Amino acid sequence: MKILLQDRAAIPVPSHREYSENGYLKVPGRVALAGNVQQYLASELGLTDRPGNTVVNVYRPPESVFDPASLATYDNADVTVEHPTEMVDAGTFKRVAVGHAISPGRQEGIAVVVDLLIKDAEAIKAIEGGKAELSAGYLAEYVEQPGTTPDGTPYEFIQRGIAVNHIALCDQARAGRLARLFDTKPAEEAVMTHKVTLDSGVKIEVADEASAVLLQSTIDGLRKAARDAEEAKAKAEAEKAKAEAKADALDEENEELKEKASEDSISNRLADVLAVTDAARKLAGTEFTCDSVSPIEIKRAALAVRNPKRAWADKAEAYVLAAWDSEMEKKEAEDEEDEKNKGSTADSHRQFGADLANVPTGDAQPTIDAAYQARMERTANAWKGN
Repeated sequence: MKILLQDRAAIPVPSHREYSENGYLKVPGRVALAGNVQQYLASELGLTDRPGNTVVNVYRPPESVFDPASLATYDNADVTVEHPTEMVDAGTFKRVAVGHAISPGRQEGIAVVVDLLIKDAEAIKAIEGGKAELSAGYLAEYVEQPGTTPDGTPYEFIQRGIAVNHIALCDQARAGRLARLFDTKPAEEAVMTHKVTLDSGVKIEVADEASAVLLQSTIDGLRKAARDAEEAKAKAEAEKAKAEAKADALDEENEELKEKASEDSISNRLADVLAVTDAARKLAGTEFTCDSVSPIEIKRAALAVRNPKRAWADKAEAYVLAAWDSEMEKKEAEDEEDEKNKGSTADSHRQFGADLANVPTGDAQPTIDAAYQARMERTANAWKGN
């Protein structure tokens, strides 16, 4: 954001004053300082996120104040008596201008010095009477970038892109902190109140506004420090709790790993793998092999052999377990049926032998045929489950 504001700096008294033959006054003046923090009211900066009389610190870094582009804007800037209520331009300079700068700004130490030519007799008389302060009026960009100056002063904004519009002659600094640090008279709401609000909410009256602002700023700073400390404490406690939870989780994981690595656990896992492998060979054949030592993967591989049309690799574990149980039941039923059929065939052979033993000599062929027929009937009945 760019805002028109003014700075104050004093002309050296006595100064290097020169008067021309026509009565003009030529005098150098310090019009700005660099590397300092200036305080403004929130209302002056157009801030709406806080009360208008809140003090806001603005840092003027040397690279901004001594920027060649900014120093060039001092040249030919109009000089006024006090700050006009509007920008000095072609429409207003006749009413407000009493002279102008006759040089660009130049760096002298931490100050910007400009040579001024004062032409108005009343203005010259006022300077001779002690009106020796200068206050630059300029447009600048205020970048919200909180930080701390090298001397430890905190600030919220940094001033950039300073373009001078005019230089105002002002009275000597008025008594009080506000008169010295602020560029224009504060809003009515700021000057009518000389009270400081304590943490308890009680308001106390202070003798002058400057002291009130100083005390209130100090109290606000202490409150902020207390809030920051509480937040830091809460954050530290949260980090501590998080670290403790992580340590507990690692302990549990370590115990689980120890348990899995114990001899009993390894023996049990090996027994499970061997048992599942034996069962898988019954289901998929004695030639079945599997490289995995995971029981579920062994079962999945065996099912793939038994029923290769299904995509067992994509099946969920619960599905595989259910299919395994089902296929094992089917296998057991098949084995029982095979055993039953084997028993019936053996009985049939034994009966056939007995029948042959009873065959009378001399009538062998008809008897053998009859015995064979009886065997075939018994075999057929056995296959039917009789």
